Amino acid sequence: MNSQNKLHFILVIVHLFVGAQYIYGQNLDSLYAVGEYSKVLMYFETYPPSSFKNKILEAKSLQSKNFNKKAIDSYHDALIDKKDQPVDQFTYAKLLKSNTQYKEADSLLTLLSYNYPTNPEFLYQLGLAKAELKNKSEEISFEKALEQDPSHQGAAYELSKFYFRIKSYEKAETINLDALQFNPKNKRIIGLLGQIYYAQKKFKLALEQFESLEKLTSPPKFVLQKMAIGYNGTNQLDKAIQKYEQLLKIEQRSSKYHLQLALLYAKKENFKESEYNAQLAILYKDVSLSGERFTKAIAMKENGKLKAAIKVFGLVIEEAPMFERAYVEMALTADRLYEDVDKKLSFYDQYEDQFGDYEYAEFKPLMSRRITDLKREKHFSGK
Repeated sequence: MNSQNKLHFILVIVHLFVGAQYIYGQNLDSLYAVGEYSKVLMYFETYPPSSFKNKILEAKSLQSKNFNKKAIDSYHDALIDKKDQPVDQFTYAKLLKSNTQYKEADSLLTLLSYNYPTNPEFLYQLGLAKAELKNKSEEISFEKALEQDPSHQGAAYELSKFYFRIKSYEKAETINLDALQFNPKNKRIIGLLGQIYYAQKKFKLALEQFESLEKLTSPPKFVLQKMAIGYNGTNQLDKAIQKYEQLLKIEQRSSKYHLQLALLYAKKENFKESEYNAQLAILYKDVSLSGERFTKAIAMKENGKLKAAIKVFGLVIEEAPMFERAYVEMALTADRLYEDVDKKLSFYDQYEDQFGDYEYAEFKPLMSRRITDLKREKHFSGK
């Protein structure tokens, strides 16, 4: 190949390369749009971005691939001298916030909210950043967001949650009810409203919200717990039992749920189930057993297992010497079991020894009357 042909060949290669570079550069936006982020980034490795547009494109591509630290650096480089690029600044601020750089996000969102005071989303995101910084003015941003857009569900939820946290229940309730006018099926708002009522022991209203939530989704464990307590508090015992059974599917070896079932079954006078659940509560308990054992003993007593019940009451008393009702129930059980008056009196004497001089004993009148009756019975029997 002579020198002229070589020169022609080199010019053709250069032309093709430059053309490909031009075409590649022109199609970077298209590549990004169809998810070819790696190709975009490979291009910038060879030809580092110099224009604002390409710096932002590099940052967006890095963000799309979850290379968040590099993306943050790229956004910072692109926006460092820009005062009014709301779309890219907002994207950058949310990226900072999602990577726990709340102070930087707060500064940027404050600027955006200053430049665009009627934008509810800027105000809402600013409130979220301030909340993470434990900034006492977070509610102001949420309130301003709702002023601009009364239907903003996120701002309503966060503002209501703020007032709920400081126990300003009336304000929290009003905000939630207003939000539900715009979206009656907002699960977070419904759940929060239920908690607001529950915190005030308005169990009926709380249950209405929790039941609405249950129609939309499977409630989390803490809501099921509140429903169980609410049903118990409104004497809907079967529904309370159902909720504790649901909770046991989540936490199968829960002593506290079995104890609550034992108590509920005792209320229904189903002492067989009460004893069974009390026994399971004891088996799964790894701390104080006095409450569980007492519940089991009551169930055993009602099931006619008097001698076994007395033994369990004794264990309760060993563990909790000031558990007054355990002494009372043990004495009453012994009263049913034994014929011998002295044997009966020995159990009442245990109560007297512990609570005879105790000013706040609740059952003293009851026990004193029975002791008097037994002593009279013994006297007249001549034994």
